[in-house]
Amino acid sequence: MASARKKLIHQADTRILRWFFSLAEAKGGISNLPMRIPKSWSIILFLLTAASGCVSSSKTQNVVHLLQPENFYPFVQKFGVDDDPDRVFTWTNGVLHISGQHYGFLATKQTNLSNYKLLVEYKWGEKTWPPRENLARDSGVLVHCVGNDPKPDANWIWPKCIEAQIIEGGTGDILVVTGAKLTVNGVTKGPKTERFDRPGRAPWKDEAGYRGLHEIEKPTGQWNQLEILCDGDKVAVKVNGHKTVEGTNASPTSGKILLQSEGAEIFFRRLDLYPLK
Repeated sequence: MASARKKLIHQADTRILRWFFSLAEAKGGISNLPMRIPKSWSIILFLLTAASGCVSSSKTQNVVHLLQPENFYPFVQKFGVDDDPDRVFTWTNGVLHISGQHYGFLATKQTNLSNYKLLVEYKWGEKTWPPRENLARDSGVLVHCVGNDPKPDANWIWPKCIEAQIIEGGTGDILVVTGAKLTVNGVTKGPKTERFDRPGRAPWKDEAGYRGLHEIEKPTGQWNQLEILCDGDKVAVKVNGHKTVEGTNASPTSGKILLQSEGAEIFFRRLDLYPLK
């Protein structure tokens, strides 16, 4: 949207300059233009300038483009922090590729993110890995992540957080993980790890390639948009414009953002954070 606005402003400014110089040429040069602009010319200039001003004065939101290598550090199970010998996490032309070969995550270096809307664009790759080689492709965006990083040999590596689930047949679910809490439609879950299912998810099968009867995620290889709203103690998720789950009384309400590696190849091309306050 910002690039489109800049383009319109540029086009409007260009029209003004072209009109001015064509007028000067017709008069034999800029020095031959009258010192006092006739009323008819003023009207033309006003209309052209207004066209430019209407575009440029539109309010633009601040946005943080998080999807850059310098904003993250990796953790890979069995190896630890900043140790990724099999290149689970790689970057090419601004796109993040997560192979899924090992369980792990990319975590933001910033630890206190809160009050934002997060827009994510992702697509599934083809490759899956044991122990989920024949199971539904699985990943997730974890928000409000708190606590220390796990030890390399830990069996459970997911921190206390709230997860916007990305899984075939169930993308748009919300999980409370490792001590987190959330209330949805009067039901509170946590501190044990539990899930709030998105509407229309059932029936569900944990098998690779599974697509539900009311599927809102696009097929493997196509880009999807995931929107996560973190507004105070509220967390809400949309998938490709469809509202899925919305909860309140979230705990925690701030922390890191993590992208999971969980046995399936996945690509991310957008992770834009729009501050709310």
